[in-house]
Formats: sequence, C-alpha cells, structure tokens
Amino acid sequence: MKLKKIHINTSHIIGKVFTSKIRYGIFYSMNLVFIILVIVFFTTCEERYWPELDGKYQDLLVIEGMITNNPGPYILQLSKSTSVDDPEYSSFTDCEAVISDDQGNSELLSEVEPGNYYTAIDGIQGVVGRKYKITIQSPEGKTYESDFEELLEPIEIDTVFVELEYHDNENFPFDIPGYQFLLNTKMANDDVSYFLWRLEQTYEYNADYLIFFMYNGSLHIFSDPDLYNTCWITNSVNQIFTGSSFGLSEPVLANFTLHYISFDTREMSVRYSLLVEQFTITEKAQDYWEKVNDQNTSGGELYSRMPFQVRGNLSNINDPNEPVLGYFHAAGVDTKRIYLNRPTYPVEMFYPVCELNWADYEEYGWMFVSNDPRDWPRYVTMNSGGQRAVPTPVCVDCRESGGTIEKPDFWID
Repeated sequence: MKLKKIHINTSHIIGKVFTSKIRYGIFYSMNLVFIILVIVFFTTCEERYWPELDGKYQDLLVIEGMITNNPGPYILQLSKSTSVDDPEYSSFTDCEAVISDDQGNSELLSEVEPGNYYTAIDGIQGVVGRKYKITIQSPEGKTYESDFEELLEPIEIDTVFVELEYHDNENFPFDIPGYQFLLNTKMANDDVSYFLWRLEQTYEYNADYLIFFMYNGSLHIFSDPDLYNTCWITNSVNQIFTGSSFGLSEPVLANFTLHYISFDTREMSVRYSLLVEQFTITEKAQDYWEKVNDQNTSGGELYSRMPFQVRGNLSNINDPNEPVLGYFHAAGVDTKRIYLNRPTYPVEMFYPVCELNWADYEEYGWMFVSNDPRDWPRYVTMNSGGQRAVPTPVCVDCRESGGTIEKPDFWID
C-alpha cells in the first residue's frame, strides 16, 4: 500500500466557505472561524529547524574508498566538509594514505588528482578473508585510521530485470509508464549476508532535428547532418541501496527493488544500459549506509527532528572525539550490465520534444543581420517542405543536453 502526502489548498477551502456563507446566511460564520483555526493549526504544526552549527562541522575529513577482490587500482577520495549554507566540493590534498592488511602487506597511495589517491596498477589487491584498513596522515600532522574490515566472499548477481509500471506524475493528469528495475542474487553460503549496490547508467539519445547548414559569418553546407544527432550520457544513479538476507528462509534476495525511470525523460528514448555493482559488506558497514540513507531521505530540509551525525569507521587516533565522515570498505564485489531498447507500442513515451515554430523560421533571416561572433556557430535545419529554421541549439545538437558524441567502449548496439 502506498501512502501519499495530503496537501491542503487553503484558498480553495476558504473560498468555498465564503460561498456557503453568502448562499446560506450568517449561520455559517462560526463554521468559517472554526475551519480557519483548523487550517492555521495544521499548517503551522510543522516547524522548520535550522541548526546553529557555528562552523562546528566545517573542514572535517570526508573519506570515500574501498578495496575489493577485483584488481586495482583502487581510488581513495579525500575531501573536507563545507558550510551547510554554501556547500561545495573541497578536496583534501597533500595527505599520505596507506592501505594495509592483517598480513603485514601495505601500499602508499599516489595523489594523481587533487584529493584522489590511487594504488598502483600492479599494487596491492584485495584477498577474500583478509582484513584491511586505511591510515591517513594529514599535512597538519594528524593521523586518521580506520578499523580493520574483513573482505568477504562476493555473492553473485543472478539477474537484473525490469517491470513496466505506471506511476502518477505531477505534470500529467494521468499515470505515466516507466521501468522499475529489480535484482535477484544467487544463493549465499552464509545464512546472513549484507549488501550495498551502486548503479551506473548510460543512455543513448537523439536531438530532434538534423543540421543541414552552419553559419559562422557565412553560410556553409553541413557535411554530416548526423554528426551531433546521437549522444551518450553516463552518470551514477544517485540513490543508496542496501539490503540483507537476515530473516529470510533462504540466503537469497529475490525481486529486490532498485531505481525507477519514468518515460517522461529521454533515458529510455533510444537505448539504455545499467551497470550494477553488488558489494558484499559487513553488518557494520550496512548499518552505516542505512543511517546515511535514513538521514538523506528524511526530507529535503530539516524539520521536526534534530539531524544526527553518521560516523563511519575512521577516527583521529590522537583525538577520538573529532568527527570523521565517510567509510573505508573492504568488500567482495560482483557486477552485471544489462541493455534495454526503447519500449515498443502500445507503450508510449512522454518526454518533451522540439517543434519548429514561426520564430525559428524567422530566426533564419535574423541570423544574417547579427554579426556577433559570440553567437556562432548557428545551426540550420529544415522541415519536410525544405523551409529553413534556426531552433534552440538543444533541438539540433545533442551535446547541449550534456552528452558526448563519443560512443562508450563497452556499448553494444
């Protein structure tokens, strides 16, 4: 059963009360006062909370990294926390970071990019059954260290699949179709296993019109009308997915819910690929990510409850009370990639598309009047009747939507 938020349209209610008062007389004036009081009560009982942090949680060490059973190089990202009022990424540079195991093996990481520390290609590799930790020395002389974390045997992904669902959408007066992604694991050897999933999506999409001419002070035939028509975008699915087999009759997950994609966007407009990384992690690590997810999904702003700080498995060895954010994982990992084509009829797509209008046709003439090089190049398309138009760049150049015309190496048509 789904629970939906109920929004009270106060103007609509008050308007109806006033209409009733006029229609039926002064008898309803008391009802009006009562309803207004109820509305005021229910719309003010949720008090927004914004904590007085006084910079207490600024410039803290934030860590993200892991070692797995797959070959490296492994990446450790170090950054500093910033102001709640003005959040931005601030890399933590010039640190010394060392990964070590419980067998006496270790490796000093190299800072290849600001805040990004890498192991060597032929460097340390995670081994199932061993325990690993990270030690970080800051430029100020502080030493941070994680607990030892056991690298557990990976549990394989059995299948990743989709089911067609219809969800309500605030932009449409009817339900919109979309794909719900789900996952099945294979049977684990242990009775209880804990999981973290990371998803990376890549999708192919097209601009709505081809380019036939280009203007950069003079008009030229565009030799390859398809050049900027097809693009690919790769990004992470910005959600946290955790799960466990605790309490199940068998140590296997079936129909585990991942993300949902609605067909009012272009992700499924041509072809879509999803890469699923399934990490087998410790109970402590899963508890950490559940708390992080709980805090992130408690609302876009801070309301009735106090925010709580989620601590990972690192600490300042000389000052255990100093907050350190993030988690260093040792995890068994299995991966699976799937591909999906645009759904076929009768399933419809509802993403917005460009349509040439009179202003686009007029712009073709005005284009020759403007001689500002900052506007160049201008791309010209044509309709089926051969009329030339200069639409918004996003309509003819797929790169304007954030993609690249370079097909990914892993892409399968």
